[in-house]
Amino acid sequence: MATTSRRSRHQVRSIWHAPASRARWYWLIGSIMLSGGILAWYLYTLRISQFPGPFDDPLRLFGIAAFIMVLVTAGYSLRRRFTRGLPGKVQGWLWMHTWLGGAALLVALLHENFIRITHDYCRNLSCLTSAYAATSALLALVLLVVSGVIGRLLDIWQARIIARDAASNGVGIVRALEERILELEYTIERLCAGKSEQFKRYCLRAIDDGVRFVPEHETGGIAEEHADFLRANEALGQRAQLVRSVQRQLAARALMRTWRVIHMTLASLALLVITYHAVMELLTNVFHLVQPV
Repeated sequence: MATTSRRSRHQVRSIWHAPASRARWYWLIGSIMLSGGILAWYLYTLRISQFPGPFDDPLRLFGIAAFIMVLVTAGYSLRRRFTRGLPGKVQGWLWMHTWLGGAALLVALLHENFIRITHDYCRNLSCLTSAYAATSALLALVLLVVSGVIGRLLDIWQARIIARDAASNGVGIVRALEERILELEYTIERLCAGKSEQFKRYCLRAIDDGVRFVPEHETGGIAEEHADFLRANEALGQRAQLVRSVQRQLAARALMRTWRVIHMTLASLALLVITYHAVMELLTNVFHLVQPV
């Protein structure tokens, strides 16, 4: 009997355990290799050039590479919301978004030679608009990556809360919980049919509270209805537990949803600033279609 119980609990845990994706290792290894290669190139550049800057090759190429990487990471939002016909699973695209986004930040720092980060700090707000908002673009990317890391950790934390709750409540996630709560309410209504006003008042009060059921010691005066009252009390207790479970899961979902709104807002603003800087630098210093300001 104990073995059967343990097996049952193991099966419940397995249902709510998300399978690991190999894509996370592929993208991690690919991002490390790409970043490592560019870092080695950067270190070699420091040896052969005394004052390398973002307008000098190959550091300028690093900027172009970082911009392309940012655009590729933005493809995750397109894959998830708009172009769902693209190949690959959303989870794989998420890992690409995660690892390549971190690598893009490193390449962007190498492109700027860590200006404004380790030296040549901003002395006034004019540095944010100089060189076609180069500093603003870099800081926007830093803020975006930090926001993504925090959000990713928050997402994992809240997802585990939902999974743990779904595995322990005996029913599942919100939709299944709401269906089960409705079934229990129908059961309580049937038990209340033809009963005394005191019986109905007890049940209605417990449903209105939503977080508790009527204690058994408050059953005085309805001894002839005691059996049905106990059944209703049991259903009310189950309902109260499931209501709390729904509240926990909805709170976790609301927190993740709030973070996604914030992150998407930051991403849109950051992408505008980064794109403006990259396009103007290309037009000015690469294609020479615009005169430098």
